[in-house]
Amino acid sequence: MATYILLPCYNEERNLGRLIYEISQACVNLDYTVIAVDDGSSDNTYNLLKSLSKEYPIVLLRHEKNKGLHEALRTLLFWTYKNTNENDLLITMDSDLTHDPAHIPTLVAQCREKGMDVAIASRYVKGGKQLGVPFYRVLLSKALQALTRATLKIPVKDVSSGYRCIRSYSIKKAIEKYGSRHFIETKGFDVQLEILYKLFLNGAKITEIPITLDYSKKKSKSKLKVTRTILRYIKTIKTLKALYYDTKSHSS
Repeated sequence: MATYILLPCYNEERNLGRLIYEISQACVNLDYTVIAVDDGSSDNTYNLLKSLSKEYPIVLLRHEKNKGLHEALRTLLFWTYKNTNENDLLITMDSDLTHDPAHIPTLVAQCREKGMDVAIASRYVKGGKQLGVPFYRVLLSKALQALTRATLKIPVKDVSSGYRCIRSYSIKKAIEKYGSRHFIETKGFDVQLEILYKLFLNGAKITEIPITLDYSKKKSKSKLKVTRTILRYIKTIKTLKALYYDTKSHSS
């Protein structure tokens, strides 16, 4: 059972050397490979990854132009669809040092030893927290989390966390159900919710582990546009709610 660390990278040259090293330390007892996609970076991200691949187990993918997080995740997940076995595990995480690689073994254990299909590194379960985040963004995040749970009935407290371990089988099953064109349809940071919800509707067993998300470690500039993200997020919730009723009508 191999573990694949999926890294969407856009202008992350200041972070990647440390991140790849910390991943290697966290995964010392795992059969792991990093799959990194350079999403049209304008800095030295691609060349740095190319150099790091001589020392670490890295498969390097590339977008010639910046396409956004949703397309980076599409590229990464479809690579795993074609190149991994059903029992392999996929770790999705950010490349900006806010996701501590030290949690990887715990996430892996939830799927490998406890039989979960998805394990989420969560800010909002008991023991989890976030540091270095403006207060207004904390309030907005919690409000969107509550709205999502109430509307979509998904038993997850941190639906927008992109730090997850996913069984490859669950991704393959969802892609085959929704099709290559429709598995990912959103075009922003709400892609994390879309992926999780489609896995949930497809029967994935989901759990959460507590983490501390420390934004003070972030060296690169945030790509999040708050107002645009909120509007897209609400639109995505409505779209996914319709998908829920469509799924129920087809199963009844």
